[in-house]
Amino acid sequence: MLSSRLNSLKGRLSLVTSLVLVGFLLFFSGVLEHAYRSSLDEAKQRELQLYVYTLLAVAEPDGDRLRFPPVLPEQRFNQPDSGLIGAVTDQRGRVIWRSESSLAVPQLPSHPLPQGRQAFGQVRLPGDAGRYTSFRQGVAWGLDNENQFTFVVLEDAAPLRAQLEQYRSTLWRWLGLGALLLVVAQWLVLRWGLAPLRSVARALQEMQRGGSDRLEGRFPRELRPLTDNLNLLIENERRQREKTRHTLADLAHSLKTPLAVLKGLNFSSDARTAYETLIEQVQRMDSIISYQLGRAVTSSPKSILRGVPVAPLVRKILDALEKVYRDKPAEVQLACDESTLFYGDEGDLMELLGNLLDNGYKYGAGELSVDIRNASDGRKLQVSVADNGSGLDEAQWRKVTQRGVRADQQQPGQGIGLAVVVDIVESYEGEITATPRPEGGTEIRATL
Repeated sequence: MLSSRLNSLKGRLSLVTSLVLVGFLLFFSGVLEHAYRSSLDEAKQRELQLYVYTLLAVAEPDGDRLRFPPVLPEQRFNQPDSGLIGAVTDQRGRVIWRSESSLAVPQLPSHPLPQGRQAFGQVRLPGDAGRYTSFRQGVAWGLDNENQFTFVVLEDAAPLRAQLEQYRSTLWRWLGLGALLLVVAQWLVLRWGLAPLRSVARALQEMQRGGSDRLEGRFPRELRPLTDNLNLLIENERRQREKTRHTLADLAHSLKTPLAVLKGLNFSSDARTAYETLIEQVQRMDSIISYQLGRAVTSSPKSILRGVPVAPLVRKILDALEKVYRDKPAEVQLACDESTLFYGDEGDLMELLGNLLDNGYKYGAGELSVDIRNASDGRKLQVSVADNGSGLDEAQWRKVTQRGVRADQQQPGQGIGLAVVVDIVESYEGEITATPRPEGGTEIRATL
């Protein structure tokens, strides 16, 4: 039962908040009860002290004793079993006077106090007399304070305990009502607070049933990164399926013609021409397959939650290109901070940077400027690659981004590099532009 509740967000929050609520109620009730008890004790101490002053006012010295009138001003002292008892003890602890109300009490406390000392508390008298609230005060009498007495006033503690019990009962009644209201409020708050998660779950179920192809709804900003990334993953997975299906269809369609030519070859009549045609069609098929493979590697973003460090990747690609173009070295100016991150698939980034930098080496004239940084929002990646080659105008740029078209026919390749770059940028819903440089060459800027 407990494990099942702990396996639920609502169960966890309910359990924790309930424990906090119980702890708070216990602490709060203890504080209130202590404060109320302290105020009762202070009030009772002042009340009993006034009774002592009443006895002091009517007491008269009689040698080493004190004499009191038969009838005391406080009537409860004159009534047996009234619950209020007065007594006086000498400095040796002997009771030298007791009020009429103490006749039912066989023994009174006889602890003497020095002059000016006061003591307040509760005492239990011998027998079945019960618990009493006690106040004692030490008094010196005579010209030289030679006679010392202790005035004692006792009052039955039952009314005080009853008052405290009534307060405790009332306190817990109201605290219980407050706790019930807090539990109801807690349940409503949890239900309202967890409603967006239930909305996400319902949206996922709706997608599983085929009712929608993305998470739809108004979600709070704390859940938007989750829902946006889920929608992006779903969209990328759908695009990848379509791309794979289209790539296979295009490959099959593209291979039809060369296969048809190969089927029609006749080596018996003209072997040389047939051999040349065979080589030509094989090369064409190889170009088609390379083109489709290049198209297939343009995968959709997968690792959108974990950032890929860009600087080590750029240096790795540049080191490889320096070896490839050993006969055509280039002076590379790289600006890429170590903290720059790409929130996407590492293979996509390598394919994009590899094609752009390879073109910079291939078509440049020995100088290459690379600037890679994150945008102000921290999620976008801005890539700039500029060379000092012959340059491209807008018409040429539109042309070379088509499949199989190369800017320089003298250079080796299949003419699919920039087309792959454009596909990658579009898969990340980014932008790519090419701008001629005044000093010559082209600057390609891509934002992912």
